[in-house]
Amino acid sequence: MTKPTILVGIDGSEDGIRAARFGIGRAQRIDGDLWFVNAVDDGVVTGGWGIIYDPSVLQEAGQAAVKQAEDLAIAKGIDPARIRTDVVLGNPTHVLSGCSKQAEILIVGRRASTGLERMFVGSTSTGLVSVSSCPLIVISAASTPDPTGSFHKITVAMGGSGDKPLRWACEEARGRKAAVDVVHVMPHQGANISTFVPASAEQEKDWEHRILASLETMVAPVRQEYADLVITVRSSHGVLADELIQESSQVDLLVLGVKPRPAMMLGGPLRAVLAHSSCPVALISRS
Repeated sequence: MTKPTILVGIDGSEDGIRAARFGIGRAQRIDGDLWFVNAVDDGVVTGGWGIIYDPSVLQEAGQAAVKQAEDLAIAKGIDPARIRTDVVLGNPTHVLSGCSKQAEILIVGRRASTGLERMFVGSTSTGLVSVSSCPLIVISAASTPDPTGSFHKITVAMGGSGDKPLRWACEEARGRKAAVDVVHVMPHQGANISTFVPASAEQEKDWEHRILASLETMVAPVRQEYADLVITVRSSHGVLADELIQESSQVDLLVLGVKPRPAMMLGGPLRAVLAHSSCPVALISRS
C-alpha cells in the first residue's frame, strides 16, 4: 500500500460495520487505502476453564466479517486492489496496536458484539487509547447511524494539551471543508474538583479572560497557517464530560488530546465521553 492507510478494526458488530463505513468515506475523501483487520482473541480460543475452542470456527467468523466490510467498500466504488483484509490470532488491542504503526489512522467501533461489552465502552476501544501509534477514531452505530458532515464543524477540546490535536483537527477540517471550534471547559464556581476554582464571580471572569488569552496565543500561529479555515475560540462552563457530550450532538467530530497511559487509568471524563458521545471521537496523543 503506497497511499495513506485507513486501518479499521472489524469484529462483526454493528459498531464495527459503522467503523467500516466511516473508514470507506475517509478513503474516498483522501484517496487512501483500506485495511480491514479482525483479531481472533487467543484468550477466547484457549478458554478460561480449560476448554479448548476450535480456532477455525472463530477464524471463519472473522473472515466473514472482513468480507462483509470489503463488499461494502467495493459497492461504494473502492478499487479492490486498494483493500487489504486480515484475520489475525491474538488479543484485539495488541493486534490493532501493532498494525497501527503502518496506518495513517485507526478506526474502531465503540462497543464489541458481546452483550456485556454493549453495556459499556468496549475493552478494545479503551485499550487502544493508550497504545495506538496513530490517531484513533471511536464511533458508534447507535449514536452516529448516518454519514457525518452535516454540521460542517469540528470541535477541539483544549486544556493543557498543546497544539498537536488542534493541528490535526485543522487538517481534518480542511479535507471536510469544515470550521474548527476550539473550546475550553471551565468548572462552575464551587465545583468539587481538585483544581483551582475561582472563589468569586469577579475572579472567575478574570480567570476566564486569562485562559482565553492563552488559547488565542496558542491558536494564532495555527490560524495563520490555516488561513483558509474559520477557527473560533471560546470557553464553556460546567462539568467537563457533560459539556463535551452535549457539544458532540452539534458537531461532526470531537477531537481530544490524550496522554499515553494504561487503559485502567483512563480518566472518568474520557470514559464518559467515549461512552455517550453523539458523534465520532478522535483521540490524538499529546506526545
